[in-house]
Amino acid sequence: MASAPGVLHLCSDYAKQAIYSELVSRLDGLGVRQCVYVPVRSRSELDRNRKDGLSLTTFHYSHILRPIHRVLFRRKIKTVIEDIVVKVDPASLTLVHAHFMYSDGAAALALHKCFGLPYLVTVRNTDVNAFMRFRPDLDGLGREVLSRAQCVVLITPAYREIVLGRVPRHSRASLAAKIHTIPNGLAQFWFDHPPIHRPRSPGELKLIYVGDFSRNKNIPTTMRAVALLNARQKVSLTLVGSGGDGEKEIDALLASGRYPFVRRVGRVDSASDLLSLYRAHDIFVMPSFRETFGVAYLEALSQGLPVVFTRGQGVDGYFEPGTVGEAVDPRSDSGVAEAILALASRLDQVRYQCVLRARAFTWDDVARSYLTIYGELADRRPQAEVR
Repeated sequence: MASAPGVLHLCSDYAKQAIYSELVSRLDGLGVRQCVYVPVRSRSELDRNRKDGLSLTTFHYSHILRPIHRVLFRRKIKTVIEDIVVKVDPASLTLVHAHFMYSDGAAALALHKCFGLPYLVTVRNTDVNAFMRFRPDLDGLGREVLSRAQCVVLITPAYREIVLGRVPRHSRASLAAKIHTIPNGLAQFWFDHPPIHRPRSPGELKLIYVGDFSRNKNIPTTMRAVALLNARQKVSLTLVGSGGDGEKEIDALLASGRYPFVRRVGRVDSASDLLSLYRAHDIFVMPSFRETFGVAYLEALSQGLPVVFTRGQGVDGYFEPGTVGEAVDPRSDSGVAEAILALASRLDQVRYQCVLRARAFTWDDVARSYLTIYGELADRRPQAEVR
């Protein structure tokens, strides 16, 4: 056991998002033995986001997922479990961390039933806005994943009532007792480069958006909101990003000549360049329809920019009303415009507060929160069920 991993991470999105490697790296530094299992759909994803130099962590990437698994969910889970038990010795594990409620949670549930491994499950945007909405055939499985989990982690407090609503009323108290809210973290770079104090942009309110151009990001609503504001004062909007299923619509809007106050910068991968862009603006605006968390909100806050976000999504619930952010209805142009004006009215007073609030989202703090939960789960490992 001394040389074996204690925590099995089931993370179906590990190859696509770097945030999980941040957590794994910090946990390794805290002395946590880990095994990271990553099923992928293409060979190009093999070893992507793998961190070298971690002394207590092993990785297992498996190219086992096929297009048919998007429909035949239970077959996918069976395939994953069969692969896991070949690559990882269940006896070497203390607990399982399922990073998605459905795709990973169903596998964790199966391991729990077969080997008695306790598990915690994280609920994310895909779970709430895809599986819960469009896969009613998996409702029973989802409820069992939640009820059998020793801990349920929410990335945002906005999901609490949604998750509690998935189980019968008589089960909600027991589920509520094991819910923890742990955010994603922000890369250390942003804390190492605190903003330079500066007054508000003279004569012009400068807004910024950073992200992809998918329809989910709701950029046309932001553009229309800024158009409303320009009837009162000079306001500009900078769009930083590219790609996504809404890009053609945005290009058409920009080409129409109706939005001369909007400029498109394109995708920026350099953190240093992004830093300069944030510092050149006053307010960050991203009223997405759906958002698990949205690290761009934290990047903006770390540089002294208050943020506009969607009510019930993303970072909603982390900040007190009337402070560093404004929650909006993503379908209301005027609501987004009013939120921007509200933040502009207190801009000079909240800049430093934005920086302080961002400091609550370090990966070190996130890792320590998970370490506490791991310790609690390791102390109460139930017996395997007889199959």
